[in-house]
Amino acid sequence: MLNLVRKHADSWMIKSILWLIVFAFIGTIFYSWGMGGATGTRGGVVATVEGTPINYSEYDRTFNNLINFYRDQFRDQFSEDLVQKLDLKSQALDALIQKKLLLREAEKQNIRVSDAELIERIRGFAAFQKDNRFDPAVYQRYLQFQRLTTMEFEESQREALSLEKIENLIKANTKVTEREINEAFKQQNEKIKLDYIVFFDDRFEDNSPITEEGLKSYFEKNKDRFEVSEQIKVDYIKLEPKSYESKIEIRDEDIKNYYDSKLADFTVKKQFKASHILFTLKPPENAIEKTEEEKQKASDEAAKSKANEVLKKIGEGADFAEMAKKHSDDKTSGANGGSLGEFSTGTMVTEFEAELQKLKMGEISEPVLSPFGYHIIRLEGKSDERIKPESEVQEEISRKLKEIKSRQRVRRIIKRIHKSAEKASDLAAIAAKHNATVNRSEFFSRENHNLPEIGMAPEFFNQAFALNDNELSAPINTFEASYLLIVVGRIPPYIPELSEIRDKVTKAVALEKKRTATANKFAELKTKLGAEKDLESIAKELEMEVRHTPFFGWEDSLPGIGNIKSIKEAVFKLDPGQTTAEKFRKRHFLIKVNSREAAGYPSEEQIKSIVDRLKTKKGTVVFNYWLKNLREKADIMIDKTLM
Repeated sequence: MLNLVRKHADSWMIKSILWLIVFAFIGTIFYSWGMGGATGTRGGVVATVEGTPINYSEYDRTFNNLINFYRDQFRDQFSEDLVQKLDLKSQALDALIQKKLLLREAEKQNIRVSDAELIERIRGFAAFQKDNRFDPAVYQRYLQFQRLTTMEFEESQREALSLEKIENLIKANTKVTEREINEAFKQQNEKIKLDYIVFFDDRFEDNSPITEEGLKSYFEKNKDRFEVSEQIKVDYIKLEPKSYESKIEIRDEDIKNYYDSKLADFTVKKQFKASHILFTLKPPENAIEKTEEEKQKASDEAAKSKANEVLKKIGEGADFAEMAKKHSDDKTSGANGGSLGEFSTGTMVTEFEAELQKLKMGEISEPVLSPFGYHIIRLEGKSDERIKPESEVQEEISRKLKEIKSRQRVRRIIKRIHKSAEKASDLAAIAAKHNATVNRSEFFSRENHNLPEIGMAPEFFNQAFALNDNELSAPINTFEASYLLIVVGRIPPYIPELSEIRDKVTKAVALEKKRTATANKFAELKTKLGAEKDLESIAKELEMEVRHTPFFGWEDSLPGIGNIKSIKEAVFKLDPGQTTAEKFRKRHFLIKVNSREAAGYPSEEQIKSIVDRLKTKKGTVVFNYWLKNLREKADIMIDKTLM
């Protein structure tokens, strides 16, 4: 998932996802336990939208909820690089600006949310239900734990409904034409197969010597690339909730209240225990001269025939496990007699699970086709969906509550230290009164802050670089720890002398020469491929291999290449035998279209599905365009010094 986000961080898809995440945080206030609330008491107005302020606390809460969301999703993979790549600060502020604009427009359009609509929405939340019915006691306990009043929560829901209404109003009149339906079906179902060569942008050498004059010239033209960023040193207090957990006592009443308010979290999906024997679809050895359709049909028939043979032997008394070891193309499970162990619904592909639902205990299926091939499935056990009883999860809840309460205690302590430190100058003495210590960091920069004692804490470093010298920060609360810090040293940014970084500059020049040589060679090969259409001879010349994709569609990722829109747009315009040369970031591609499969014609059911999908997609485009115009016309002032 992390790779997906990194690859598409600039795309409309990721931006839409981010907007939905922020919208959810703002609209529902359904924060995870112990993660809500601002990180500090810092004041100020970050932005105004038509005179309506966005306070720092509101912005800070939204930004940190985004941080917490991604930290929870990626865990050990969460990094400062991800925060920077997704530009979460700007995303948080953009979401708040859009929210203010939409609420203002909803008011102009006289959009109102009735009490009946509000009641229906709140009653529909699974978190407030017990035995599939709304439970007022569960609702009140939830609000109590989230430290929200009934008025605060219900006002946030009324606001969220207003936002949904104005969005639906703009999307309502979207139309879809017959031409759009046909184009969408073609794009969804037409498939092509490619042959290609790929190499990186530093593939080819330029062996001409690097002269002293050339080195100096490059350095003078590119000095900014070698600038050493501003560095700071801080004194800081770090309090970790884990060190306080042993001091927390959890009452039975606390456990019960948590269990009742989080009932949905203790649902266990339906479980299966099964084994299978897999027969993948492999083209027969004598299928070289066949068309792709004929090869596919032959592969299907061969796999199904083999599956039926093995199934017949099992029916005649052969041991299922031995047959799996001998014949299964799933070598991992095959080595264990075909066992897949226990798994919940949603784990396996649709076709596999649909067959499992039909089987009785111990029963063996007929061959079942899935994207992986034909399966012979044996059901060995199953259990229905259930909710774990409170007795089963008491220890789990107790641990969770200790984490929450220790985090809350740490935040109270750091807040007290901050309050005292604002009135006195001796931070160490104040910290000692609370059994805390003041530590001093090494110098670090925005780009290079490998401080093992701090770890991955973007909030810490963002706050550090927002401070003036000797200025005390507001309390900084992350999921793992709470901090206070003071900047005690600063080295301004500077450009070193060439003599100090000669090796670094030499490597940069050598890389630049390689990239220029590669770009020139790519242009030469592009011309040659366009004229001769002979990818194999180019591969031989370069001592490289021609890679081959299977059939893929517009909505698929290009096998072996990635989900690169510009390459898709280029290759889907070509007929078999035609070529193109494309560059994407650091890779160069020489491509030849091998063959295509026509889309055919849509059925009535497919047309309906396409219309629904296009209406949703076009509605989103229309809404975003309308919102963009609304924002361009609005009077928006942003104070970036507070971000």
